[in-house]
Amino acid sequence: MKTTLATKVALLVLLIVVGPAAGLGCDAVRGGGAEIWLEGVNTGAMSADGKPISGLPSQQANIVLKVSAKKINISTSGNDTILDLSPSGGSIIISPDGISLVGFDPDEIEMKWQTVE
Repeated sequence: MKTTLATKVALLVLLIVVGPAAGLGCDAVRGGGAEIWLEGVNTGAMSADGKPISGLPSQQANIVLKVSAKKINISTSGNDTILDLSPSGGSIIISPDGISLVGFDPDEIEMKWQTVE
């Protein structure tokens, strides 16, 4: 079985999410769930609900999703790796073109900018 970069990234995200979520319990965020961190994201290749995000203070950011995520289903479609979060209904799509966040409310997404000093 050939392992793609997107699959490796998805598995890494899963390990990052499941480990802290197990330690914190299910009541960490929004009445049940965990914070999901996407670290070192190049925002130049990012979109939300299919719309590109522009005018950002930096090209690198850590993204914190504050959602209910008791279950994460990982699937692949072509070169894309898709993480579907339950019960929130949001999806993280990792592709060679970048990362898309689908089905999240703006107040569920926190950007932590990486700036060079």
